[in-house]
Amino acid sequence: MDKLILIPAYKPDERLVAVCRELSGEYEVLTVDDGGGSDYDRIFEEAAKWATVLRYEKNRGKGGAMKYAFGKIPELFPDVKYVITADADGQHTAPDIKKVADRVSEVGGLVLGAREFTGKVPARSAFGNTVTRAVFRLASGAKVRDTQTGLRAFGVEYLAEFASLPGDRYEYEMTQLMYAAERKIPITEVPIETIYENENESSHFNPILDSIRIYKVIYLNSTFLKSVTSSLIAFLVDFIIASLLQSYVFTKTPLISRPAILTGIVTSYSVSMTAAWVVSSLVNFIINKKWAFKSDKSLIRSLLGFYALAAPIFVLKAFVFTPILEAGSVSFKLTYFIVNIAMYLFNYVIQKKFIFKKK
Repeated sequence: MDKLILIPAYKPDERLVAVCRELSGEYEVLTVDDGGGSDYDRIFEEAAKWATVLRYEKNRGKGGAMKYAFGKIPELFPDVKYVITADADGQHTAPDIKKVADRVSEVGGLVLGAREFTGKVPARSAFGNTVTRAVFRLASGAKVRDTQTGLRAFGVEYLAEFASLPGDRYEYEMTQLMYAAERKIPITEVPIETIYENENESSHFNPILDSIRIYKVIYLNSTFLKSVTSSLIAFLVDFIIASLLQSYVFTKTPLISRPAILTGIVTSYSVSMTAAWVVSSLVNFIINKKWAFKSDKSLIRSLLGFYALAAPIFVLKAFVFTPILEAGSVSFKLTYFIVNIAMYLFNYVIQKKFIFKKK
């Protein structure tokens, strides 16, 4: 058999045994006892009739259990080509698991069993999935209906990569999803049944702590959100320096005596903007290269590419911006804010695609 069903289980009930029994004839089945204790020996002894059981004493969390199994699969099941992960709490039926297993061999990549969230769905689950779906799309650019599904399938070629990802609890699955989206691994969704028994009281998901971990993962794995942060910091540096220079150092009169050809170019506005841009652009470059994009390109190449983009945009901005301010028709701070926001959004797209693109 070339497909394996992996079921991490923490303090499971008879539903684990039932799903192992239903799947055993068609697939290799592997379940992991995630340190639930001796009270669950009987459940795993029953499951062992239908599946391979891995056990350890100390609870590692869902992500830790899956990564532990990922490291064992090549040794225990050398002929397996696809891995399908499923939950032990009854949310994933055998027919739905089979649907996802069949699909992955057709399309490859990462296949998700996506719930429709219809019928009797706990309010906290419906709300949480809606918010997380929106945040995930903003952060990654990928449209996924069910970001928190535990029913997933992928080829064994991804085992080593997925095993190396950080996170040991429920946030691990979001780390895996963000990793796939950022690296353009194809993501396919297969509709599955939405099952919540007794308001999902058997779930070990902590609505507060696990949600914080999940959103932290989204943020730290999103080049877009980190680039927005970088741009915001650079904008604040730019805005503060320009405002201080304009308010306390320069006046609206020309700074220096100059030839007529320079009239309208060298003004207090243009000098304030230039000084602020020099400092803020360096701040933006350093944060983007080292943290937001984690670029492995050489410093010189990255710096040249960055300023080849930033300098012409700044010059264009200065020629458009300064005459508007000189006319006195709009607020300095309001116009400066709007122009810089537009500039940073444009810069993000170009920087990601060309300047800080990884090798």
